Amino acid sequence: MPDQPAQPVSHPNVSAHASAGPHLAPPAVPLGTLPYGELAVAISAAGIPANPNELTVDQLKALATAGIIRLGLAEIHRRHEESRAANTSYCAKTRVDASADVSVEVTTIRRIWGSGRREQTAVNLGWRLGHTLTHRHPTP
Repeated sequence: MPDQPAQPVSHPNVSAHASAGPHLAPPAVPLGTLPYGELAVAISAAGIPANPNELTVDQLKALATAGIIRLGLAEIHRRHEESRAANTSYCAKTRVDASADVSVEVTTIRRIWGSGRREQTAVNLGWRLGHTLTHRHPTP
Protein backbone atom coordinates (compact mmCIF):
# COMPACT_ATOMS: atom_id res chain seq x y z
CA MET A 1 0.00 0.00 0.00
CA PRO A 2 1.51 3.38 -0.92
CA ASP A 3 2.34 5.76 1.87
CA GLN A 4 -0.25 8.47 2.31
CA PRO A 5 0.81 11.87 3.62
CA ALA A 6 0.03 12.26 7.30
CA GLN A 7 -2.91 14.39 8.26
CA PRO A 8 -1.77 16.88 10.88
CA VAL A 9 -4.14 17.37 13.77
CA SER A 10 -4.19 19.60 16.79
CA HIS A 11 -5.57 19.10 20.26
CA PRO A 12 -8.50 21.41 21.05
CA ASN A 13 -7.62 21.86 24.71
CA VAL A 14 -3.90 22.50 24.54
CA SER A 15 -2.92 25.37 26.80
CA ALA A 16 0.86 24.89 26.66
CA HIS A 17 1.10 27.24 23.70
CA ALA A 18 -1.29 29.88 24.99
CA SER A 19 1.47 31.75 26.80
CA ALA A 20 3.40 32.12 23.54
CA GLY A 21 0.70 34.32 22.06
CA PRO A 22 -3.03 34.31 21.41
CA HIS A 23 -2.69 33.48 17.71
CA LEU A 24 -0.16 30.66 17.97
CA ALA A 25 -1.74 27.33 17.12
CA PRO A 26 -0.45 24.02 18.49
CA PRO A 27 2.14 22.46 16.19
CA ALA A 28 1.01 20.01 13.53
CA VAL A 29 1.79 16.44 14.52
CA PRO A 30 2.22 13.87 11.72
CA LEU A 31 0.44 11.03 13.53
CA GLY A 32 0.33 8.81 10.45
CA THR A 33 4.13 8.60 10.38
CA LEU A 34 4.50 7.29 13.93
CA PRO A 35 4.75 3.57 14.75
CA TYR A 36 1.95 2.10 16.84
CA GLY A 37 4.20 1.89 19.91
CA GLU A 38 4.99 5.60 19.80
CA LEU A 39 1.30 6.38 19.42
CA ALA A 40 0.71 4.24 22.52
CA VAL A 41 3.32 6.20 24.50
CA ALA A 42 1.78 9.49 23.36
CA ILE A 43 -1.75 8.39 24.28
CA SER A 44 -0.54 7.20 27.68
CA ALA A 45 1.28 10.49 28.29
CA ALA A 46 -1.94 12.42 27.65
CA GLY A 47 -3.88 10.31 30.13
CA ILE A 48 -6.15 7.42 29.30
CA PRO A 49 -9.78 8.07 30.26
CA ALA A 50 -11.91 5.66 32.29
CA ASN A 51 -13.73 4.23 29.25
CA PRO A 52 -11.00 3.93 26.59
CA ASN A 53 -12.97 1.55 24.36
CA GLU A 54 -15.56 4.26 23.79
CA LEU A 55 -13.04 6.73 22.33
CA THR A 56 -13.60 7.83 18.75
CA VAL A 57 -10.74 8.05 16.27
CA ASP A 58 -10.83 11.86 16.55
CA GLN A 59 -10.54 11.57 20.34
CA LEU A 60 -7.59 9.19 19.95
CA LYS A 61 -5.94 11.68 17.58
CA ALA A 62 -6.47 14.45 20.12
CA LEU A 63 -5.00 12.34 22.94
CA ALA A 64 -1.97 11.32 20.89
CA THR A 65 -1.38 14.92 19.83
CA ALA A 66 -1.69 16.16 23.42
CA GLY A 67 0.82 13.53 24.58
CA ILE A 68 3.28 14.53 21.88
CA ILE A 69 2.89 18.19 22.71
CA ARG A 70 3.40 17.38 26.39
CA LEU A 71 6.55 15.24 25.96
CA GLY A 72 7.90 16.10 22.52
CA LEU A 73 8.60 13.63 19.73
CA ALA A 74 12.13 12.88 20.92
CA GLU A 75 10.92 11.82 24.38
CA ILE A 76 8.05 9.80 22.89
CA HIS A 77 10.59 7.94 20.75
CA ARG A 78 13.00 7.47 23.68
CA ARG A 79 10.30 6.02 25.95
CA HIS A 80 9.08 3.74 23.21
CA GLU A 81 12.59 2.39 22.61
CA GLU A 82 13.21 1.98 26.35
CA SER A 83 9.94 0.09 26.74
CA ARG A 84 10.73 -2.17 23.78
CA ALA A 85 14.18 -2.94 25.19
CA ALA A 86 12.75 -3.75 28.63
CA ASN A 87 10.05 -6.00 27.17
CA THR A 88 12.54 -7.76 24.88
CA SER A 89 14.93 -8.35 27.78
CA TYR A 90 12.09 -9.60 30.00
CA CYS A 91 11.00 -12.11 27.34
CA ALA A 92 14.55 -13.26 26.60
CA LYS A 93 15.30 -13.88 30.29
CA THR A 94 12.05 -15.63 31.17
CA ARG A 95 12.09 -17.76 28.02
CA VAL A 96 15.31 -19.39 29.25
CA ASP A 97 14.51 -19.40 32.97
CA ALA A 98 10.99 -18.71 34.25
CA SER A 99 12.45 -17.73 37.64
CA ALA A 100 14.99 -15.27 36.19
CA ASP A 101 15.44 -11.93 37.93
CA VAL A 102 13.52 -9.43 35.81
CA SER A 103 13.13 -6.76 38.48
CA VAL A 104 14.98 -4.14 36.41
CA GLU A 105 12.73 -4.77 33.41
CA VAL A 106 9.54 -4.72 35.48
CA THR A 107 10.63 -1.50 37.20
CA THR A 108 11.35 0.12 33.83
CA ILE A 109 8.00 -0.96 32.37
CA ARG A 110 6.10 0.28 35.44
CA ARG A 111 7.96 3.61 35.37
CA ILE A 112 7.03 4.16 31.73
CA TRP A 113 3.47 2.83 31.75
CA GLY A 114 2.31 2.75 35.37
CA SER A 115 1.06 -0.84 35.14
CA GLY A 116 0.83 -3.76 32.76
CA ARG A 117 -2.86 -3.11 32.28
CA ARG A 118 -2.26 0.54 31.42
CA GLU A 119 0.48 -0.50 29.00
CA GLN A 120 -1.81 -2.98 27.26
CA THR A 121 -4.64 -0.44 27.05
CA ALA A 122 -2.31 2.19 25.55
CA VAL A 123 -0.88 -0.35 23.08
CA ASN A 124 -4.40 -1.38 22.02
CA LEU A 125 -5.40 2.26 21.49
CA GLY A 126 -2.14 3.04 19.67
CA TRP A 127 -2.66 0.09 17.36
CA ARG A 128 -6.27 1.10 16.72
CA LEU A 129 -5.27 4.68 15.86
CA GLY A 130 -2.26 3.65 13.78
CA HIS A 131 -4.25 1.03 11.88
CA THR A 132 -6.99 3.56 11.12
CA LEU A 133 -4.51 6.18 9.93
CA THR A 134 -2.62 3.66 7.80
CA HIS A 135 -5.64 1.93 6.28
CA ARG A 136 -7.91 5.00 6.13
CA HIS A 137 -10.92 3.30 7.65
CA PRO A 138 -12.03 3.05 11.27
CA THR A 139 -11.67 -0.08 13.30
CA PRO A 140 -14.28 -1.26 15.78
